[in-house]
Amino acid sequence: MKQVEDQARRIPELIRARDLLTVLVLLASLLVTYKLWVDARNNVGQVVQTAFDYRVRDVTDVIRDRLLIYEQVLRATKGLFVVNQEVKRAMFRDYIETLNLTENYPGIQGIGFAVQVPAAAKAMHIATVRKEGFSDYTIRPEGEREVYSAIVYLEPFAGRNLRAFGYDMYSEPVRRAAMDKARDTGEAAASAKVTLVQETGGEVQSGFLMYLPVYKEEMQYEVPEQRRKYLLGWVYAPFRMGDFMRGLFDDLGIDVDIEVYDNGDLSDEARMFDARPDVRALSAEFQRRSVTRIESANHAWSVAIAALPVFEHRIESGRTQLVLQAGISISLLLGLLMWIFLDDRARALQAANQAMQLALYDPLTGLPNRKLLDERLQQALAAAKRHGGHLALLFIDLDKFKPVNDNFGHSYGDLLLKEVALRLRSCVRESDTASRLGGDEFVALLPEVENEHDVSVVADKILQRLTMPYDVAGHTFDISASIGAAVYPQDGGDAKSLTRSADLAMYEAKNSGRAQVKFARTSLPQPGVQGI
Repeated sequence: MKQVEDQARRIPELIRARDLLTVLVLLASLLVTYKLWVDARNNVGQVVQTAFDYRVRDVTDVIRDRLLIYEQVLRATKGLFVVNQEVKRAMFRDYIETLNLTENYPGIQGIGFAVQVPAAAKAMHIATVRKEGFSDYTIRPEGEREVYSAIVYLEPFAGRNLRAFGYDMYSEPVRRAAMDKARDTGEAAASAKVTLVQETGGEVQSGFLMYLPVYKEEMQYEVPEQRRKYLLGWVYAPFRMGDFMRGLFDDLGIDVDIEVYDNGDLSDEARMFDARPDVRALSAEFQRRSVTRIESANHAWSVAIAALPVFEHRIESGRTQLVLQAGISISLLLGLLMWIFLDDRARALQAANQAMQLALYDPLTGLPNRKLLDERLQQALAAAKRHGGHLALLFIDLDKFKPVNDNFGHSYGDLLLKEVALRLRSCVRESDTASRLGGDEFVALLPEVENEHDVSVVADKILQRLTMPYDVAGHTFDISASIGAAVYPQDGGDAKSLTRSADLAMYEAKNSGRAQVKFARTSLPQPGVQGI
């Protein structure tokens, strides 16, 4: 739980770092542009080569950075499975829709989840999916295998992507190699060149897939055998290489030819993309050409780039002016890419944090819920046992709250509960925990107390604040509270017994006339008294 709260506090720092690094990258790029402009005045030939080298770096950096961004998208999607015990189809769909893939991540065909299905569980798996309304669902291709995988979620769930529903990617050797690598390393892994099952008989493009393993129990696994044992499936993304490249560059094939090859193989069979099919970037007719290796997601691609005649003509005719304009544009692009990359990380962290917020905090009042209270109580008990200290639990139940709901409706009741939460929070220290269990039941955890007087002061303060009139939406409500107090270790040596003591004390307060504080027992020393 502390890790989740630390992550929430890191979000503003990450946003500030995003802005600072973007400015630094932009300034550094502009400085490089200035130097190139000065050099261009002295040596046009050198400027041409420098511009080409810069273009090569820009192209490869854009491709590499976008691959890294998409890997981060998969990590954020994996977080959905980590923070939820079970991810339903609607939950997965709603999450992917918030990413707005078409606008924010051009080139990606979708994001999906493929579950691992042992042979013994195949029939049950198919029956389960069919119960969701997919009466024709089955695992494809047919055949008996020791283990299967099945694409059960893929968003957007329309168009080409419908062809992939139920497909066993693990049955195909190229895909299986990447899935095994992701499973055994615990890291993202991209496949070699494939033809996606989404392809139709029309414009068929080369493609690849990126996988990230999801385990049943997320922890540090030391050896592949452990990862294989706890594998649940893979979140993955399919890519059509042509769409991927066109989503990165608006001027493909205008002044340079860009070709992408799988791994280090520069053969026609390994070529995945060609911006200019009418020429070959590796041909000796081009004076300026380059082959760069890009590694991402445990896979490598080779990017071949050649300067077309128009490239050199523009540099030689525009000379320093063109270098200056291009440098400024590229600087802005690098700054934008840096901002997008860091902004995606911030968004992913925010998304994961929001999922944890829903699990740990009451959605109405914003106070910690029972789960987070139990965690903090266990931490406080552990600290008290180590240091021989004391802590107190205050169980708070509102008096005369039910008539508000009955006579004015739940909307007024909710507003009243929010005001109660604000008053309760103002009565405790920052190190204390004010929480809501549900309904009109609240709990205050005081992890560090010295004597009964300390507890009484806080309890009386809470009682006084909660008894004051409430002005809610033009109505005045008079309610009160019954408070039961229990102290560790006298009223309970563990969370269960301490909670029970506080609960019983609260009921005693109600039975004794309400609007009062009752202790489970007089258990702490009075001020000035040594010992317990």
